[in-house]
Amino acid sequence: LSGRAATAGAGPVVCACHGVGLDVITAAITGGAGSVEAVGAACKAGTNCGSCIPEIRKLLPEALARDAA
Repeated sequence: LSGRAATAGAGPVVCACHGVGLDVITAAITGGAGSVEAVGAACKAGTNCGSCIPEIRKLLPEALARDAA
């Protein structure tokens, strides 16, 4: 795999290309990134090979539901 290692506290790596972790993606979503494209703009996840896009799509409603609760 190419890319950099995830930073400390980023959670499990979701986007290997950019080393973006679950916690970073969740924070982007709860911070207003309501689409895969917006998540990519916020933290680069999903902007290279695209293999993490299905996982980001899955995280969108989950993170928004947790934030609303």
